[in-house]
Amino acid sequence: MNKELLYQQIAGLLKTLDNIQEEQSAMKRKLSILLDKSLLNNYIEWAEEIHQQILNRETAIQLLRKDMSSLKKAITLKKSIIIFADTPYHKSLEKFKEQVSYLENEFNHWAQFTNEKFQTISA
Repeated sequence: MNKELLYQQIAGLLKTLDNIQEEQSAMKRKLSILLDKSLLNNYIEWAEEIHQQILNRETAIQLLRKDMSSLKKAITLKKSIIIFADTPYHKSLEKFKEQVSYLENEFNHWAQFTNEKFQTISA
């Protein structure tokens, strides 16, 4: 695996994180609208729980983004064009792929459940 391929894969992972953040922003807006309607206390507690989950995910995304940027910087500093298979760089990239995949799957499940709850509340 060469540098360009590693760069492309890191860029793809970062784009996935961007998409999660954009969708979370939409959820925050829905949550804000819900709270503006001053619904019952049980919905406020639920909204606070959802907000905390969003904050936790945002922190995870920021940490992943920072780690991937560090990996990209380390690869950039390598002056030679070498094959990166079975190197610490490749292993780090595989770890990031797993983490982003987990985060994306967890987010999709959470978003589906949360959207259903929003629809129930709005109805």
